[in-house]
Amino acid sequence: VHGWVGNYGWSIVVLTVLINVVMAPLRHYSIANGIKMAKLSPEMKVIQERYRKVPALDPKRQEMQQEIAALYERHGMSMSTQMLVGCLPLLLTMPFLIAFYRVLQVSIELRGAHYLWIADLSRKDPIFLTPVMMGLSMFLMQKMMPTAMDPAQQKIMMIMPAALSIMFLWAPAGLNLYWLASNVCSIIQQGITLKILQARDPELAPKRGKGR
Repeated sequence: VHGWVGNYGWSIVVLTVLINVVMAPLRHYSIANGIKMAKLSPEMKVIQERYRKVPALDPKRQEMQQEIAALYERHGMSMSTQMLVGCLPLLLTMPFLIAFYRVLQVSIELRGAHYLWIADLSRKDPIFLTPVMMGLSMFLMQKMMPTAMDPAQQKIMMIMPAALSIMFLWAPAGLNLYWLASNVCSIIQQGITLKILQARDPELAPKRGKGR
């Protein structure tokens, strides 16, 4: 990519866009299923609350699993597919994240490679702008998507972008650039996918509560 673009920073951005284009169909399916999960969440909580006091090893727990499986079936979903769809995008993204980190550590060509305000992509962002923007983009992604989590879990998830931003403050700027570019691609796709789903089926449109 660098042979075509001529700048390692823009090469990272272009390569990230290409990776996200390849993964777009899977992410589309994942977003659609996430919305379905948010829709059936109230019914799921009713089932879980009914069995809340049942010990984990009690045979009645099997009845709860059967009710949950029936709930998925009524909504045209399956438990195994939901687990796969929920984890696969992350599992496919992680190797690229690790690969970028390793390349930025060992590649001689990337030492001293500049990009806009960044003098060296293999070192930390001098003004910490990319890790901060990466965290903000993660926060926006979470706000855009409906969720089946309870309020306490949602608050914990909202802390994650800030925690990751702090963790990656001293990470190579090229790594933060990759993650930021990937998040921007995901935000664009989420917006497009939500509009497509709303046009096809208004009931699949995410319902935003007050303050959202």
